[in-house]
Amino acid sequence: MKPILTVFCCAALFLAISCATDRPVTLVRESARDYEKLALEHYNGANYEAALTFYEKALSEDRKINNMPGIASDLYNIARCYINFGYYENAEKVLREALTINTHIGNSSGVADDYSLLASIRKQQKQYPEALELLQKSLELYKAERNDRGVATTRNNIGTIYIKTGRYEEALDVIESSVPVYKKIKNHSGLAAAYNNIGYLHELGGRSEIALNYYLLALEEDKYIENSAGISSDLNRIGTYYKKSGDFETALFYYKRALEVNRELMLVDRETQDLKNIIDLLGSMGRVEEKQIYETALKQLEDTTGE
Repeated sequence: MKPILTVFCCAALFLAISCATDRPVTLVRESARDYEKLALEHYNGANYEAALTFYEKALSEDRKINNMPGIASDLYNIARCYINFGYYENAEKVLREALTINTHIGNSSGVADDYSLLASIRKQQKQYPEALELLQKSLELYKAERNDRGVATTRNNIGTIYIKTGRYEEALDVIESSVPVYKKIKNHSGLAAAYNNIGYLHELGGRSEIALNYYLLALEEDKYIENSAGISSDLNRIGTYYKKSGDFETALFYYKRALEVNRELMLVDRETQDLKNIIDLLGSMGRVEEKQIYETALKQLEDTTGE
């Protein structure tokens, strides 16, 4: 009986240890990913403050169990939120930590992601040569990992640097090369970004009708995935196109649609700009009474926000 009792006790002890470690670790990991999903929903809705809160909660959970890939991912996402706030020093600080972790664990795609986001910071700081160098490093890593999404996104981002530096033909070539990849992997948000950039380049080249077609394609891609923040940007971009072409009535239609979306999203800065665009157009069209309605709305918004 004694050997049997010993085996039973050992089995019970093993079960107790398993319950005390493996299961809680699993629960904590799941909790972190749940927070991450909530954060992503808020991020896609352009509510970066709420997104940051949930990404920080995910980070706290991942740190409890020393989940290195999770920690690196959380830090990367926190950096994305900081960039949207314009807190570039904070973004770079946490991003450097993510880069150290991804390098240590051999996560090449993670390293490439970190380089790409660091390039975004350099772009905002107008340090274009360094941004381009970082993106080239990212591209090589993504290619080595056969990460199609990373390859396409990096090509598109390289194109935006070329646009900033006046290399328009090179920009068009590299951005257009991202489109087949985005289509292959059905990345609708990536396609929308590429179409918008291609449209802008055609507009710069005086090819207005082609530009408009690409802006409309971008709108359809954002609609497909219900990307509200992207939709509002697309509507605004199309409105501006029609305003420049002298079709004020159509421009007004799109600006009003953008205003509706941004009000629903409670994006005050965008709503303010939409109102200003509408007021400017109505003034040019001589529609004084309607203009006064939107001027009142703008004043109420500014009074509420203290601007």
